[in-house]
Amino acid sequence: MAAYLPLAVLVALLAATGASAHGYSQTPSPTPAPAAKCDKVMLKVEGMVYCQSCTHRNSWCLDGATPLPGAKVTVTCRDAKNRVMASRTPVADGKGYFLAEFDVAEKADYYKGDPAKACFVRLLASPDRKCDDLTNVNYGIEGAPLRHEGKRWSGQGYENVVCAAGPLSFKPDTCAPRGHY
Repeated sequence: MAAYLPLAVLVALLAATGASAHGYSQTPSPTPAPAAKCDKVMLKVEGMVYCQSCTHRNSWCLDGATPLPGAKVTVTCRDAKNRVMASRTPVADGKGYFLAEFDVAEKADYYKGDPAKACFVRLLASPDRKCDDLTNVNYGIEGAPLRHEGKRWSGQGYENVVCAAGPLSFKPDTCAPRGHY
């Protein structure tokens, strides 16, 4: 009889559990309805422009780089058929920061339905004659891809989305030689 005691306890526990729920499992609480999806979006693209240090020229390193106020970039966005649908030419502020704002558009109008995949940033012009050579740091010549920054909010029937390009840079046109000859 002692050998059947653990089995009897297990059966009693199972019976008590089944009886408390009347033979049915607990129903999960209803999940809230998802928020209404916005089909329209207002895109904002931000980034920084620097003057690369001579110490790190011909590399992607921006250690020692200084912000480049007044630098111009172009932000270009493509439509669902991969054609240019909009472009902006923002100018960097005193700290090298630029912001381009686009009009409200349907998400489906953007290439692949995603503004971050549809748009890119390129270096255009530097106001500093001593630092006006283009670099391809973060693809500033080819077209820097955008990334979602997690900055989004809804309002007035559309979603605001902020995307960013990696830091871009110009480089000095002349630098002192690196090594001794």
